[in-house]
Amino acid sequence: MPNMPSIKQEKISTIQALLTVTSTVYAVGIVSLPRTIAEKTQTPDVWQGLLLASLFGVGVVFINVKLCQRFPGKTFYDLSPLIAGKFISPLINIAFMVYCLMICSLVCRMMAEFLKALALEKTPISMILLPFLLLIGYLTSGGLHAMVRLIELFFPLTLIVYLLLIILNINHFDINNLRPVFHQGWRPIFKSLQVVPFSTLGFESMLILTNFMVNPQKAWKAGAIGYSIAMALYVLMVTMVIGCMSVEEASRLQWPVVSFAQQIEFPGSFLERFEIFFIILWTIKIFMTTANYYFYAAAGISQLTQKWNKYIDYLPLILVFAVSLYPQNFIEIDHLDKVLGYFGMIICAAVPLVLLLISMVFRIKESPDGKQ
Repeated sequence: MPNMPSIKQEKISTIQALLTVTSTVYAVGIVSLPRTIAEKTQTPDVWQGLLLASLFGVGVVFINVKLCQRFPGKTFYDLSPLIAGKFISPLINIAFMVYCLMICSLVCRMMAEFLKALALEKTPISMILLPFLLLIGYLTSGGLHAMVRLIELFFPLTLIVYLLLIILNINHFDINNLRPVFHQGWRPIFKSLQVVPFSTLGFESMLILTNFMVNPQKAWKAGAIGYSIAMALYVLMVTMVIGCMSVEEASRLQWPVVSFAQQIEFPGSFLERFEIFFIILWTIKIFMTTANYYFYAAAGISQLTQKWNKYIDYLPLILVFAVSLYPQNFIEIDHLDKVLGYFGMIICAAVPLVLLLISMVFRIKESPDGKQ
């Protein structure tokens, strides 16, 4: 079991940081995002809002990277006391840890509901969640290197299945389903921004990963490219689903992307159910995303307790498990989705911006040798 000093000494490459950011952003929201946007806009203008959210997210990545680069070798948990002081910084750090654990809980619950509806109808939600969470704790106990190696292994597979899903549905695509463009002006596009915050989160990864990188000076490049790849996949999927199904049909389906996969047809009986491949790889993708967030939270808890051991790795799972079981239906899950989306914008975008401005105004920074 690694101790805290060895965890801080772990280093990842630029490409590993890039893939970690992409795997954190591109997650559970993809299966329901076309529905939520279509319900909100009720127009074919579903992709423009995602583009605006992408630009905002890239800007937040820049802010987070610049904040961390002012304090070489320190994560968000380390640098906040230097800027906000010893009284306010614990509140900031605890809020960030709670946010990460809440994201884990919501993602796990959405994954469990998804698998229960499609494949495990008679299995209790708790029995789907329990092994999933224990595996996350076990992976996190192996440290950052174990996580990024898993991401490197499975990310190409998830990307291949994703691209096949798009390519094999091209024959169903109808450009008329995306017309007229800007028929109702900018209003529906701005309305779509109310439902995308949760799906566009992930830029906070750079608050933790920047100073874990071998070349932290390349953190902006890794974060911007990784985030842009994930958002490009979102835009492409939403556009294809609406183009193949229309806004009206997508807004009526709980998981439009699954129906999108089910309409793929092969000659004869070869690969009759392509959605099985998507569900399997998507579940692995959710596992990687949840593990990332759980690592971010566990790193903060170890900082708070000055320990890194098996108890730190597994104890927060109790909270994650309890919160995962709290929503009683899809309405409550969607409500928690929205609340966490806005909470994430405050903790992961507004707070780092304020800290960066304070550090610049009062010229608070550290040199590589640790001198302020």
